[in-house]
Amino acid sequence: MTLPIQENSPSSLGSLGAPLALRRTPRLDTGTPHDKRKEIALYFTNTFDTYTRLFDCLADDAGFYQKSIPLRHPLIFYLGHTATFFVNKLVLAKLLPERIDPRMESTFAVGVDEMSWDDLNDDHYDWPTVAEVMNYRNKVRDRVLELIDTLPMALPINWESPWWPIVMGIEHERIHLETSSVLIRQHDLARVRPQPLWAPNRETGEAPANELITVPGGDIRIGKPYDDAYYGWDNEYGEHKASVEAFKASQFLVSNQEFLEFVENGGYEQDAYWTEEGRSWRQFAEAKHPTFWRWHNSWHLRLMTEEVDMPWDWPVEVNYHEAKAFCEWKREQTGQPIRLPTEDE
Repeated sequence: MTLPIQENSPSSLGSLGAPLALRRTPRLDTGTPHDKRKEIALYFTNTFDTYTRLFDCLADDAGFYQKSIPLRHPLIFYLGHTATFFVNKLVLAKLLPERIDPRMESTFAVGVDEMSWDDLNDDHYDWPTVAEVMNYRNKVRDRVLELIDTLPMALPINWESPWWPIVMGIEHERIHLETSSVLIRQHDLARVRPQPLWAPNRETGEAPANELITVPGGDIRIGKPYDDAYYGWDNEYGEHKASVEAFKASQFLVSNQEFLEFVENGGYEQDAYWTEEGRSWRQFAEAKHPTFWRWHNSWHLRLMTEEVDMPWDWPVEVNYHEAKAFCEWKREQTGQPIRLPTEDE
């Protein structure tokens, strides 16, 4: 998520560019069944194959078994997990009469999120080889395509449709396309290699001067209607209405250049800027600057498979704790009520 710093906020996750031509999420209520079946097949293979190609960024098989960060499984788990998700959902929906590989579907089912602020217990895992997981992914790919080719089709596709688990699996894999790319970005640089299909955006220039601008107040409505034409996760549905008063937000996302002043002023050492949870995270992570900043006689930025000279005009990439601490520091520096935005704002 990218947030403007405002009197009301700062924080951002900058985009590093889209390496492959990903197909757009399909509408689920228009067209003919024949055309929709073809569209979903293309959407599935585009997503599934793009995710598989993401792991080309690992330099060798050893990189699949070395953790990027202590809180998460090694990348071999995430290679297998998205395929297992398809199978588990399709078995649950009785669209598959039996499992494809019970061992894989047990190994890769659970453990996606950060488990705790302690190392995961590696004693319980006997990971399969990369070749075995790739072979498993190919079997799942073939089975899903067979379902797409043969499953009765009626529009619109909604929660009650047997097609819903298939679309769910595709959207789930798209989530992991982003999160697994971050894990590769957090990996040991010696374990990754640049790939032409995943070349980053290299455009950079002078960081813009930032200022607060007025955002008019008004009424907002958040939530996805139940008859929406596109796939949605359960927590997206429903409706929330609110009236928002006028506020001020920064004209631009907070840049690396703007955040540098916080770093150089000792913002990571001053407990007063941090919440109790933020201090705990900072101590655990031993954070002294944003995660992807690197110091080699000057500041550099870690991209997915390389380090580059710091692009000072790019949005700074920080978590909630860092963003909130930056706001507290900015409030002290400017005398203005700088804070993170509310969801409604």
